Amino acid sequence: MNRQKGNRLAANQPELTMSGLTLIECLVAIAVIGMTTAAIGPMMVFSVATRIQNQRTEQALQLAQAEIDRVRLVVELGGDYQNDLAAIPLPVTTETSIIREVSAPTTFEASTSDITDVTDARLVDIDGDGDDDYAIQLFRTEGVSVDSTPVIFDVGARVYDARRAAANLSEGLATDTAGLTFTSGEGQTGTRPLAVIYSQISQGDREASLCQQWELLSAAGSAPSSMVCPD
Repeated sequence: MNRQKGNRLAANQPELTMSGLTLIECLVAIAVIGMTTAAIGPMMVFSVATRIQNQRTEQALQLAQAEIDRVRLVVELGGDYQNDLAAIPLPVTTETSIIREVSAPTTFEASTSDITDVTDARLVDIDGDGDDDYAIQLFRTEGVSVDSTPVIFDVGARVYDARRAAANLSEGLATDTAGLTFTSGEGQTGTRPLAVIYSQISQGDREASLCQQWELLSAAGSAPSSMVCPD
């Protein structure tokens, strides 16, 4: 009878179970987390660096376009604007008539400096933190002038990373745009401009504007004989 009673008590007791992670399972989990973090870490660095570079490139492109638009506005306002162009400042190249062949900058000048040479780039601090962010090289060709006022010419704007490019000035900078690559460092921005824009600007409402266009673009440097141009 006692045996039967003991059996009934044993049957009524809940079954004990073992649950949880063993030490080996914990170590395996830690190892998996470590390997995952090690694999994701470099990708995060690449992603952030590439995003920053793309943002700076977009900002540099906006700066270059703003410089071109500023020159275009001066010309479109008309009048005797030769001095206004020089005050931008907008130095003139005398070495070549092909705007793309103008040499890269050899010096970075403060924003308050007098820029007189096409190989000078003007430093710009766009966020007001006291550190220069970009260096803008703005220049034009001689083009065609009427009474010493340029009426049609090519203009170029190149924007460099001020800090990175300054370190390579002595070795020489390039003029081709830096490629937008997936990178964890500075990429090509240490020697190449972040943005480059070339454009042609003319005052089309002048009496001889069409003849001047022919004069600039034609190999002969003059309008066709069939075209009547004012003296």
